[in-house]
Amino acid sequence: MFIPALERMTTEEQKAKWLTLAKQYKILGAYAQTEMGHGTYLRGLETTATYDTQTQEFVLDTPTISSIKFWPGTLGKSANYAIVLAILIIKGKKYGMHPFLVQIRSLIDHTPMPGVKVGEIGARMGRLSSDNGYLILNKIRIPRENMLMKNAEVSADGTFTSKAPDQANYAAMIMARVNLCQSSCHYMSQGATIGIRYSSVRRQSKLDPKYEFFVLSLI
Repeated sequence: MFIPALERMTTEEQKAKWLTLAKQYKILGAYAQTEMGHGTYLRGLETTATYDTQTQEFVLDTPTISSIKFWPGTLGKSANYAIVLAILIIKGKKYGMHPFLVQIRSLIDHTPMPGVKVGEIGARMGRLSSDNGYLILNKIRIPRENMLMKNAEVSADGTFTSKAPDQANYAAMIMARVNLCQSSCHYMSQGATIGIRYSSVRRQSKLDPKYEFFVLSLI
């Protein structure tokens, strides 16, 4: 989801900077939306991104256990960057959920960055290749430019400007869920094809003493 999210959520300037690196695999990323306490109820996300006008930085924090990012793929061991979905706060006012690009591991030795706790969530059923993980942020700071600003923008003085409906920030996850449904249909069609083909050649039971029927002929 990392590259599709960058394609859908970044400005042209941000694409030139980060999307190129991602497509060249010079940075590996995760899409960190789901939390311990919040999955589909996105308005309930507890991870915060508070803008500091003095330093022109966002302070990202997961202040509670239920705000810990939990389950994103590639987060467990692989990713060194994450698109973190957090509630934007400017001068005490909340502006809803927005995406922020956060470096979570060193590009030199892959150790967690200061203020970051990240790791694998352990055993789970199915999709073991997804490398699912957790992410805890302890008031880490990122530059203002690391907010993905295609749909909304925060200026240096803290002025918030919306450039698209709030639902636009859901695009990456919606596409992922559509793709899950699409891939499920694909796998089901493969299974049905295998079963039908096998049933057309597999013989089963002699209902007629002179002839053993194909399974498909009994359906």
